[in-house]
Amino acid sequence: MDGSLRQKTYAGLLWNFLETFALQAFGFVQGVILARLLMPSDYGLIAMTGIFFAVSYTLMDSGFTSALIRKKEKTELDYSTVYVTNLVLSFVLCVILCVCARWIADFYNEPILQYVVYVNAILLFLWSFVSVQTARLSIQLNFKAKSVINVIATVITGICSIVLAFLGWGVWSLIFPNFISIGIRFLLYWRYQRWLPHWGFSWKIYKEYFSYGYKLMLTNLLNTIYGNVYPLIIGKYYSSSKLGYYTKANNYASLSSSVLGGVVYRVTFPVLSKIQDDDEALQNIYRRMIRVTAYVVFPLAVLLCVLARPFVLVLLTDKWEPCVPYLQILCFAAMWNPIHSLNLNLLLIKGHSNLFFRLEIVKKIIGVIVLFVTIPMGLIAMCYGQLFAAILFLVMNTYYTGKFINVGFFRQIRDLMPTLLYSAFMGLIVWGISLFLSIEILQLVGGLLIGIFVYFLISKMMKSMELFYLVGLFKQSVLEKIISRQSS
Repeated sequence: MDGSLRQKTYAGLLWNFLETFALQAFGFVQGVILARLLMPSDYGLIAMTGIFFAVSYTLMDSGFTSALIRKKEKTELDYSTVYVTNLVLSFVLCVILCVCARWIADFYNEPILQYVVYVNAILLFLWSFVSVQTARLSIQLNFKAKSVINVIATVITGICSIVLAFLGWGVWSLIFPNFISIGIRFLLYWRYQRWLPHWGFSWKIYKEYFSYGYKLMLTNLLNTIYGNVYPLIIGKYYSSSKLGYYTKANNYASLSSSVLGGVVYRVTFPVLSKIQDDDEALQNIYRRMIRVTAYVVFPLAVLLCVLARPFVLVLLTDKWEPCVPYLQILCFAAMWNPIHSLNLNLLLIKGHSNLFFRLEIVKKIIGVIVLFVTIPMGLIAMCYGQLFAAILFLVMNTYYTGKFINVGFFRQIRDLMPTLLYSAFMGLIVWGISLFLSIEILQLVGGLLIGIFVYFLISKMMKSMELFYLVGLFKQSVLEKIISRQSS
């Protein structure tokens, strides 16, 4: 790797981290404010239409932007072909959604959904005007500009949502600000690129991109449908308010694990790919990554579970109290997500993409079966079903890591057992102390501080390898920064 490319790579990692941190921090604050201003049913209405638009966005892209980024030699005709394709597909999907809007509203027995679908369908069409510009910034390795645009658009859109919610716009405060987001992105993309499509189209380029992109589209489509099947079913069989409680609980339960899971995927894939043929080195680094990931995620999940009630009452108010039991269960289901990412990465690293796809299909079928078995038992049972499926998927994923590098289910559980015990002990201490505190804000703040202290103290006393490893990484990064500043 030459110096220029290395510098851009490090800069990309820095800006991606800053962007992720900024967006998550702002998103958390925005979410808390909006949850206090809006009703659970407003979030339920948005979630009801989620599957239709998630599928539409996947079909609109069809993997073409990934194919565009991947291609080494690109011309203006490549960009224009992808641009026109996205535009045409988004228009067709917009028309289909508008035609189906009445049926979607009737399916959920929520008349307002017809108009929600109309507005979101227009947004889908407008988003196609900025999709290629996003890909161009990635191709140019201009991560700074991409991060700045995302942060500015997200913050302004979030502020507009809060203002509209305060003015009593209800569910529309979650929809209308997206028009502003598209306008801001269009202006900022023009500021950084000064690029407009030439409106050319080539069937040869289209076929080339489709032959690569349709595989990604099918995989993304499978994940998208499965990821939205729970809101679809809950919205059909239960009220919009209950769907709102479930959606909010699932979002908070997945917050830490999804963020870290995304980082784990982006970092581990290129790192482990470099040593894919050295099974011994791969095994050692892989086991360390699993332990370190769990060391961060597991205590956060346990803390959120134990402090779920004061967390909801203090931050979201008592109108969200019914989501507490869902949040407590889903915390334990979501905490395994980064471990799943690591296990699945190994299949791709070893070149078993077909096996990866088949495994995902089998898991999705099992997940849907678990869903339909638990529907008659109620929403709590459906959450327990997600937890059961998460553990079952762990067993299935680790079968192949055991087969390829001898790090199977039982070996991973042995590696994770210390962290599980530390987290459980910390959770018991926090739960016991919270019983003596009657004020919710004291339970939340005191439980959080005590939990962090107890977890650190246990790790220190037991000489946790993961703690020393993380501390060492922190000291090394600080030292490298000091040396870099002195040399400059």
